[in-house]
Amino acid sequence: MLVNSAFVQLLALLSAVTVHCAILDDGPNVIRRAVRESELAKRGSKDIYTKDPGQYPGGSKDGYKAGWPYLPEVAGAKIDNETFTVGKQGATITTYVNADYDPSKIKRAVVQIHGEYRDAWNQWLYAHMSAGNASQLSNFSTDEVVIAAPMFFSVNDYQAFPHDSNKISTTKTLIWDQNGWGDTDDAIYPSFNSKGELDNPVYEFVTTESKKTKAGNTNLSSKGASKRSQSTEEGPTSTLEKRKLIHISDKKAAENGPGLNVLDVLDAYVDYFTNKTRFPNMEVMVIAGFSMGGQAVNRYVTFRPDTEKDSMINYWISSPASLVYLNDSRPMSTNNCSDFNDYKYGLDGTLPAYVNRTAEQNTPDIIRQRYLSRKVYYFVGTEDSNSGDTSCAAKAQGNDHVDRMDNWIADVLPYLPNNPNPGQIPPTVAYAKLEGVPHLASGVIMSSAGMQTLFLEDFYGRNVNAKGPTPVKQGGQVVVAPDDGLSTTVTGKDKDSAACVVRPSVLAVSALALLLASASMW
Repeated sequence: MLVNSAFVQLLALLSAVTVHCAILDDGPNVIRRAVRESELAKRGSKDIYTKDPGQYPGGSKDGYKAGWPYLPEVAGAKIDNETFTVGKQGATITTYVNADYDPSKIKRAVVQIHGEYRDAWNQWLYAHMSAGNASQLSNFSTDEVVIAAPMFFSVNDYQAFPHDSNKISTTKTLIWDQNGWGDTDDAIYPSFNSKGELDNPVYEFVTTESKKTKAGNTNLSSKGASKRSQSTEEGPTSTLEKRKLIHISDKKAAENGPGLNVLDVLDAYVDYFTNKTRFPNMEVMVIAGFSMGGQAVNRYVTFRPDTEKDSMINYWISSPASLVYLNDSRPMSTNNCSDFNDYKYGLDGTLPAYVNRTAEQNTPDIIRQRYLSRKVYYFVGTEDSNSGDTSCAAKAQGNDHVDRMDNWIADVLPYLPNNPNPGQIPPTVAYAKLEGVPHLASGVIMSSAGMQTLFLEDFYGRNVNAKGPTPVKQGGQVVVAPDDGLSTTVTGKDKDSAACVVRPSVLAVSALALLLASASMW
């Protein structure tokens, strides 16, 4: 009993030392961080492949609907509102990015795009943990990798970005109407007057019943009709916050807005991270997206004009609710769905403003010719049985996320121009279905296949990979367990970020050894 009592007391002391370590390391921000983390709810268990380990302000993932009350701090990351500028007027995209890195050491950049939840902090964390796991199994260091997770704000998130008493943004931060960013709508903030000065309009928040478009989706935009995904994961509910501009017409707002969308933002990241003056050892960057983020990446692959930087970019698309078809053929019936090939589901109708800004390189023929020149990885979980988008145009692509991805890989890509193996999966394409994984970002990003394609493929240059698990093969498709090839010793944390977390267990083991030694003498 004496040994047990002493052991308990010593462990309590070690716990206090560990907390002290965290306070010393984190400095003045630790109190605020501790308060905020107490409000963050864990979604699920430690099983990262089937239960979401993400955290959400206010304790619920549904908080995105009313708007996030703040941006959570994440150990190892900083919230950057200045570095990543987009467009000629200096608009910025808020980004979670590594808090401290040496540009001269960086060989790989990963831009990880969130889905409808707008949880950039979770996406950065999942990618950061995946990189840490990869480095433990490979021959690279995490200080050779930088991760950026953009935050595509909705006006509902006004508490999370600088605003005045009227809930108006007071900065040049890019902000969208609801999740219009995912549909490649232009941002509504920042807005500028005729002199080019920041002049963001007032928005009035009014709860209204939504209207339906022909495709069965919800029209939310105060700037015009726009198709939206409709589900608990990727679309709005039936009662929503609808906004209207005060003192300024919709047309005027459109004229004075930034004229920028998610594709322009991705161009800005490409320009930043492929700049060899800034990152002299950069080899390849990966533009990755899950769910609505995956839709955005698909549209970027489709519409990004060719540049000399293309050889430095890999694309990573997971679990989108729809894809942009490059012809008018569909695997499912299009009866009673006259707009099945309208954008965002095809190349008809009104294309994103980005396409007009790059029109000379975005004719349908050019788009089809160039698509297979780009290296693209596709992912979906075998249990991702949600439809995500219930419009007839989406259903024409398949019944659910799995069907739509299967059909895209089997019925679309093999028959595009420039495929050296017509009728087969193109050599620039790789497709992995992850056994038992639902519609879950962490399950894909932290899988061995996700780790391989985000961090190992082409790490030392095109076709020169870092060592590690290789379940995914170019020009093929696999059904693979999410932990295929992973060591049981992988913890999901790299050595640096886990320093204070690991110390208690090391100290406890040492304490136990001392106590047992003492016990043998008693």
